[in-house]
Amino acid sequence: MKISELPVDGRIKKVILERGIEELYPPQAEALKSGVLEGKNLVLAIPTASGKTLVSEIVMLNKLLKEGGKAVYLVPLKALAEEKYREFKEWERLGIRVAATTGDYDSTDEWLGKYDIIVATAEKFDSLLRHGARWIDKVKLVVADEVHLLGSYDRGATLEMILTHLMDKAQILALSATVGNAEELAEWLNAELIVSDWRPVELRKGIFHLGTLFWEDGKIDRYPENWYSLVVDAVKRGKGALVFVNTRRSAEKEAIALSKLVSGYLTKPEKRALENLASQLERNPTSEKLKKALKGGVAFHHAGLSRVERTLIEDAFREGLVKVITATPTLSAGLNLPAFRVVIRDTKRYSNFGWVDIPVLEIQQMMGRAGRPKYDKVGEAIIVARTENPKKLMERYVHGKPEKLFSMLANEQAFRSQVLALITNFGVRNFQELVNFLSKTFYAHQRGDTLSLEYKAKDIVYFLIENEFIDIDLENNFIPLPLGKRTSHLYIDPLTAKKFKDAFPKLEKNPNPFGIFQLIAATPDMATLTVRRGEMEDYLDLAYELEEKLYTGIPYYEDSRFQGFLSQVKTAKVLLDWINEVPEVRIYETYNVDPGDLYRILELADWLMYSLIELYKLFEPKGDVLQYLRDLHLRLRHGVREELLELVKLPNIGRKRARALYNAGFRNVEAILTAKPRDLLQVEGIGLKILEDIYKHLGVEHTLEVKEKPKKKGNLYDYLK
Repeated sequence: MKISELPVDGRIKKVILERGIEELYPPQAEALKSGVLEGKNLVLAIPTASGKTLVSEIVMLNKLLKEGGKAVYLVPLKALAEEKYREFKEWERLGIRVAATTGDYDSTDEWLGKYDIIVATAEKFDSLLRHGARWIDKVKLVVADEVHLLGSYDRGATLEMILTHLMDKAQILALSATVGNAEELAEWLNAELIVSDWRPVELRKGIFHLGTLFWEDGKIDRYPENWYSLVVDAVKRGKGALVFVNTRRSAEKEAIALSKLVSGYLTKPEKRALENLASQLERNPTSEKLKKALKGGVAFHHAGLSRVERTLIEDAFREGLVKVITATPTLSAGLNLPAFRVVIRDTKRYSNFGWVDIPVLEIQQMMGRAGRPKYDKVGEAIIVARTENPKKLMERYVHGKPEKLFSMLANEQAFRSQVLALITNFGVRNFQELVNFLSKTFYAHQRGDTLSLEYKAKDIVYFLIENEFIDIDLENNFIPLPLGKRTSHLYIDPLTAKKFKDAFPKLEKNPNPFGIFQLIAATPDMATLTVRRGEMEDYLDLAYELEEKLYTGIPYYEDSRFQGFLSQVKTAKVLLDWINEVPEVRIYETYNVDPGDLYRILELADWLMYSLIELYKLFEPKGDVLQYLRDLHLRLRHGVREELLELVKLPNIGRKRARALYNAGFRNVEAILTAKPRDLLQVEGIGLKILEDIYKHLGVEHTLEVKEKPKKKGNLYDYLK
């Protein structure tokens, strides 16, 4: 179908034609003829790079220009939200306003009411539903990108509940790579179904074993024995390659090894550009390895990198400056980063149950990254058979079908939070109404009944009543209580709220950072650091040394909670170092953590600290304890000692700038107000713009025409400066 033949507003067609797109791919045309433009629900299950996003854009714009209202585009990752937001901004020339929202789970974000397309993570949108944002009623279309994540243990329940809430209130467009039971999903959503294997770039799949490459069509190619030769061959041809491995350390090790082989194929200008790219990275143990790899035109990509580092790598790869990326499977989840050749080194990974096969769906997602539309006529996806039988790998991953999606509503942690939300935020008045709602879920649709969910729900309702989240009246109707309402609004697990509530009496008697950080680390909402065997004794010693500061007993060695407790102690110690201004580099080295891990721990701890304070306010708080908690929260947010609290309240002043001001003698607001601007500008990190913001914040008028000193390079934690 030609773009000019689309039955949509001419302005939509004009924008698409200006992108250089004149004709739709066959599955796109099929999707847009399915009735989706007339308001029918649709499940679109087609391979990566087959144009799902364009279909969603046409459907969203058609809906908004015809009917008004709002379209919500749900994504699984913050990085994906940023990517889609940048893509959709193009539509603002038609008067369509685009916004993205990912953080702060305790807000109605009423400002979003002014926008037409709202890109959000599922968790953020679930939180907005709970807060009852007024603009939610105007949502007429929900696009669920990567809808196969319904089967994800961590995220699935949230996405399922959102779709259940909106099923009869808004049109649903569900996008996915092919899944094993797309028919079942479409049936549940009362949706049309388009499934296709068509790709704009032909995909050749093969298995590599000891120098022999067996293609699925029976052809055979020969290479040197080591799989590195596949990557070097792609670079020789002037093409890019993605290598998927199962651990971060493997990604780093293989990037450095490949870098030595690839560097010989780089031009002098490329080498200079890569040197420049490497110089932009912050100094830490992980980035030192990355710099080493980058100089040879290779990079690694995993969750331990900071957002800044990941973005630099992705952009350099798209531009062709970085030739090869070695990555953990997280890269295959949605980010638009295709390559001519994808090499999958590992088909097994370590889990709590030992070594397990990576699911077919995930491997096929990785394979789907091969072949760049507009650049390649064919893409190549190659699995390396290291110890496995090549025939079995061909059967399982090349010819095999992706696994079926199963509802993850049975995940007790997620279910507990959702049941509380239904009672406190969505007006479910009694157990029968709760069962009625659950009967509309994918879980009930798949299993044909809600009996097992009813038993689980009953246990959760008893837990909620027993711990004063809700009450029940003489007619068995639910009564939401303040603790329940606030817990649900804060978007934390009721079990986290119970742990906080139980600890308040001890916390009041002995407020201290280590006890509070261990309490936060002990909640199901916190990610803790792994304690290695060689570290166990050290952290046990630390726990005994600081025992009087803890609000919980130290478990015995045989106790099943022992290992988890030591992880909590390690995490608490990292947070303690952070607020005592231990430099990030030393934290990375001491605790063997990556920048991305530290960022996530700080982000979660910040949110849980906020939640702890909000819940404490419900229980006749003591003024001095409440102030102590607020000060500790500010210290945690900025990573500072107490003496810097006054300074970090100023705009754009975080741990580094605050310490620099303090050490230069500007120890409080009064000292800043009485200082000469030129003296303040001599302080490391204080520039003209920052000084103007400080004066504006303090309500002081100053005409600043002082020459700024040269700036140092940006820091990984610029947001904390």
